[in-house]
Amino acid sequence: MNSALDHRDREILEHLHRMSGADVQELCDLLGVTRNAIRQRISRLESTGLIASELRNQLRGRPRNLYRVTAEGLHALGENYRELAVVLWEAIVSFGDSEVREALMKRVQDSLAERFRRQLAGCGSVEERMGQLAGEMKASGFNLVSESSDGLHILRETSCPFPMLAEMGDAICQVERQVLEQVLGAPVEFGNRCRDGHPCCEFHVKTEKVL
Repeated sequence: MNSALDHRDREILEHLHRMSGADVQELCDLLGVTRNAIRQRISRLESTGLIASELRNQLRGRPRNLYRVTAEGLHALGENYRELAVVLWEAIVSFGDSEVREALMKRVQDSLAERFRRQLAGCGSVEERMGQLAGEMKASGFNLVSESSDGLHILRETSCPFPMLAEMGDAICQVERQVLEQVLGAPVEFGNRCRDGHPCCEFHVKTEKVL
């Protein structure tokens, strides 16, 4: 949802936050566009929970709708973690002490695994866990699908979720593979990888041996 915000949406949210609310006409004056264009954006932002309306009485004339940024809208305004993620990951992978570096990566891996493991409570077989995990990760922004064919179980990522981190090396790929192993409780091997020039990443899940 938040990733669909464009610069106009952000401008509206920033203005509403800065002014503690505004009506349609004030937003028209701010952006220099028609009321119809503003109403379309307002309707979309309100339907996604980023803004809320409040009917405000006036001394003269009809009441007007005043729009304010919600807590979710404030979260969306601050949701730009890419540069911070790159800086933090670069600091981890370049840390001089190998034991500390590996411990930090393990903490990242365990935190991610625990996040998804909690959502899979009650799943039985590896195949069931694969299907539910794909759904949960997709809801979190991962373009992941689960497939099984001729005894081969595959989790396929149609786009790399960490392209800038993968450019630094395959450490983030290994972390993701190990997260999948922890959550699924089965060995996971790489098939194809985006960083090797393939159009998608594939993880092959082995079901003969339970971890």
